[in-house]
Amino acid sequence: MNIENELKSFFIDGFDFQVNSIEKNLQSTIGNVYMVYCNDNKYVIKIYNDIGHTKAMVNLYKVLEENNLYVPKVIHNSLDEEYTIFEDKYIIVYSFLKGRQITWNADKINLTDYEINKLAKTVRKLHDVTNNEVIGLQQLSFGNDMERKSVLHFDLTRNNIFIDDEQDKIGFIDFDDAKYGASVCDVAILIANLFFSKSKGANLEGMQKFIDAYYEDDLKIKELEVPRIKEFALMWIDYVLDGNEFDASTTESFEARKKLIMELL
Repeated sequence: MNIENELKSFFIDGFDFQVNSIEKNLQSTIGNVYMVYCNDNKYVIKIYNDIGHTKAMVNLYKVLEENNLYVPKVIHNSLDEEYTIFEDKYIIVYSFLKGRQITWNADKINLTDYEINKLAKTVRKLHDVTNNEVIGLQQLSFGNDMERKSVLHFDLTRNNIFIDDEQDKIGFIDFDDAKYGASVCDVAILIANLFFSKSKGANLEGMQKFIDAYYEDDLKIKELEVPRIKEFALMWIDYVLDGNEFDASTTESFEARKKLIMELL
């Protein structure tokens, strides 16, 4: 029996849903994500090796949901458990977050002013509601001199940011790389990912709009953190490149953004 069929049997036995099919999510970089297709809904299965990480994810999503952030919900099994032991691994089933992935203009790295403003306020809310909430997450290995700390998504790419136009919400998926550390690091990561590009260059006007909307009238924090954005963006890129083996195209993309950030920030 292949893994998809094993998971289908597991899901039918452990959850009160009519399962039509289960397919591996080929976009997952580590291959631990499966899509569950039911009659009326989709769900996401994630398979984890580590119980500590599993519990941290359960606790994190619970805190985010309690604070009305638009994120996937953890689906309890028929025994009302938040995760399930599967062979020697641990499974969490998540709801599928509805909406569209945030996208650039076809020619430029331009998000609309609405998207920038909404995104900035949502990221700030994520940081505010998790201030001093370690939740069992790994602590960031750099930038520990910063006073303001929170949960960091740590992978704020276009693939992980969704807009639900009907509900007027921006949401985040895939907190598996989440850390606890200096909040400005997430600001720097998002700026590096959404406002700098190997193929499209830099959108400094959009970046400034994001910064202004994120910090609003909090001038003291803005004065302390904005001068550090460049430093954190470069440290994050080095951290990612040192810790992963990417193909040549992905490495070139990171290096190109690093060069732009060094020159323009």
